[in-house]
Amino acid sequence: MNYMKIYYTMEAEGLRHHVRSALGVDARAWNRFNSRVQEWRRQLESRYAIPAELGLHPCELVSVQESCACGCHRQPEPRQGIEVIAGGLRLIEDFAVESGGVAVTNVCLDKNDIPAYRQVGLDRLFNRINATEAQAGGHAFVIFGQEPEEMLSSLYQRLRNYNPVPMRHGACDDGWYTRNLPIERVIGSPAFRDPDGDCLLQTAGLVAHALLWREAPPATDSGGLAGAFDVLDRALNRRAARHDRQGVVRR
Repeated sequence: MNYMKIYYTMEAEGLRHHVRSALGVDARAWNRFNSRVQEWRRQLESRYAIPAELGLHPCELVSVQESCACGCHRQPEPRQGIEVIAGGLRLIEDFAVESGGVAVTNVCLDKNDIPAYRQVGLDRLFNRINATEAQAGGHAFVIFGQEPEEMLSSLYQRLRNYNPVPMRHGACDDGWYTRNLPIERVIGSPAFRDPDGDCLLQTAGLVAHALLWREAPPATDSGGLAGAFDVLDRALNRRAARHDRQGVVRR
């Protein structure tokens, strides 16, 4: 059966690493997942006095401004911030286990190795999303939590028409050729939204920052930020990078 998956995409950047995480939500499970996230936000308001309509900024929650470039301002109690982040990741994982209705695709590039890391990261993300939906027989609509960006829109349009992908051939897979595989499964052109007004984008942002902190733990981390990403297991799209144990695309 043909279906649609909506991908909520956020990025996180440190001194050395750049991360993009895409939280894919099956359209058939969207109402249930959105209700679960909304209920979680109400719980945060009751337990931590974090207004449900307030945008969640992961680095602000734990006061580790030196580890990312997100423009943080508020200074909550770090211990509570870590609990909030872990709770958001656990929500994603639990929903994936219960319904299979969500999956996370992650790209993490070393900025020293790949100078054009933002464009390369987007290329990898679009291609992994396209391949995932081609295998599942579905389509994807991608929402980015940022201002509209010409580079991103232009790259998408190019990949829709010309996307040379290296392929192995030969009896022993000992040769290479290039095949044009347009990202036809990613439809509708990318959408751009302010993450402060979209709780699903904010949830995707928790994933991106958790991965960043796993790669480069903040110097001030004394409460488990470096291990927060490990909450995710069944929610990870491991097919995105089969040689990485958590499916993180790294090149």
